[in-house]
Amino acid sequence: MSLELQPVAARAEKGLRAAGYLIDVLPAILLGLFGIIPIVGPIIAGFLLAPYWLLRDVTGASIGKLILGLKVARKDGQPATVGARVLRNLTLAIGPGLLIIPILGYVLGPVTAFIAVSVETILLLSSGERLGDRMAGTTVVKR
Repeated sequence: MSLELQPVAARAEKGLRAAGYLIDVLPAILLGLFGIIPIVGPIIAGFLLAPYWLLRDVTGASIGKLILGLKVARKDGQPATVGARVLRNLTLAIGPGLLIIPILGYVLGPVTAFIAVSVETILLLSSGERLGDRMAGTTVVKR
């Protein structure tokens, strides 16, 4: 029995990752429009947006990654587990998830989401790795 090592896939460039994220934002904007409904709108938006962000890579690639030919993998290039693919997006799902809390969540959700996206963007552009990737031991590679 011989063990064959698969070649490590090429890590995706920062610009491609950022473009993939921007593509992923488009459906989120549409789901976020529920937030304009008085009183219950933000709660509905939270129930739609939190799972969208949390589960966007559950199949291995989000919509943006699929379009750009990218996928989520472990740092060693092997396929990432479903748990790791969900964990890496926890930071992006927390803000929308807070919208579910009536009144207080309407303030906490957007502020938390802004902070999370800002931190993730700064880390991605400076080190090529999001906080979510660090937590889950993942990276984004070319297919």
